[in-house]
Amino acid sequence: MQPLHWSAIAEGLFCPAAVASGERRVSLFVRGAAGELLLFDREGDIWSGPRSLGVPLARIAGAGSAIMPVDWPIAACATGPAEIQLLARGPEGELLHGTVRNGEWGGFECIGSPAARVGAIAIPVGLASAPSACSRAPGRMDVFAVGSSGGLVHFAWDGVEFGEFESLGGVVLVEGRAEEPVRGPISACSCGASAMAIAARGAAGDLLVKWWNGAKWTPFASLGFATEPDSVYPAANFSCPIASAPVACGGGSARLDVFARGPQGDLLHKWWNGEHWSLGSTPMARYRSRNRLQFS
Repeated sequence: MQPLHWSAIAEGLFCPAAVASGERRVSLFVRGAAGELLLFDREGDIWSGPRSLGVPLARIAGAGSAIMPVDWPIAACATGPAEIQLLARGPEGELLHGTVRNGEWGGFECIGSPAARVGAIAIPVGLASAPSACSRAPGRMDVFAVGSSGGLVHFAWDGVEFGEFESLGGVVLVEGRAEEPVRGPISACSCGASAMAIAARGAAGDLLVKWWNGAKWTPFASLGFATEPDSVYPAANFSCPIASAPVACGGGSARLDVFARGPQGDLLHKWWNGEHWSLGSTPMARYRSRNRLQFS
């Protein structure tokens, strides 16, 4: 395979979040060196210069002019042709939300920290990881994060407000064993109008996937480990853990693609074609520069 050539957009940027925001249009949100939120847009083959959206701060409803800082990384989700939702975590595990509509940024608002009720007592379930979001229909969004207890939590947004949060539990790979926490970060994606998938890295470095089939959630299932050629016998492969949290994206009504960093700094790719998973994890390329691929 020929080395993959990378194009430099700008320098001194961190925590990228990219979203397809229209036909042949990509919006890229990044953290600048001074901590500001920067937006790059690509129309066709041309990138715009950076536009600063300011240092991200979230308004607290009912608290006058009170604001809170926004944790990085930030997630982006397109819910319409000119509408992008940004999600983030607050310093105490709050869910933060803001909208870029027709290029105008409205700022973050604090949605609050979810709470589980035990009788009449509300016990806070703050977010322990950055949220991840996907959209199955225009104007709608599903948001996921790891809660403070290690379980997966889910919020549905109907275009106006968020519904009550839903706890989806932790990881149980062997029946009868105790539930293990989900180890964030996670990645959520939609696969058509009904299906959704959540990808995570297991405690041993295997790839975990949880699936919504339009009617119910499956448990997390392990799809195994990445494979690398043996240095002594290259014709033989051996299993090894993935070295980063996975990133998932959907395509069409059934396609699911998952990417992660391999143990040698290579970019790995595994996919579901609607009927079965690809065998192993296919190395795509190794970033040949002073640094190998780094995923936060």
